[in-house]
Amino acid sequence: MRNTWWRWSLAKLLGAENMRRKIAKLAAAVPNKVGIALYSEALIEQAESMVRTPVDTGALRASHITTQPERSAGGGTISVTIQVGGPAADYALQVHEDMEALHKTGQAKFLESTINESAPHLAARIGARLKSDLF
Repeated sequence: MRNTWWRWSLAKLLGAENMRRKIAKLAAAVPNKVGIALYSEALIEQAESMVRTPVDTGALRASHITTQPERSAGGGTISVTIQVGGPAADYALQVHEDMEALHKTGQAKFLESTINESAPHLAARIGARLKSDLF
């Protein structure tokens, strides 16, 4: 009887070690997967913001850039940035904030409105991407 207990305990221990390795591997992969999911969702937000961006010459619409995911120094935060403007469209802030302007195409707050509308759903969308990618 004692011999059977030892075999069961050893199998349990080996199974636990195998599980620990799998969890460690998964945990190491998660930040990168989160970054990829976050970036993918940010690109969707960028595309919608571009649709809402007022167009005169097209430079403002074309100036949208989404950065690759970045991890904070401690690794606890993963972020992407959607930027609009820059040297090609240094007037972006004025166009974005001017609620009085009438645009033939697009609207003020083109980026902010996109993010605000999606914010309640972003965590679930990122979670769905992670679920399909990790499990």
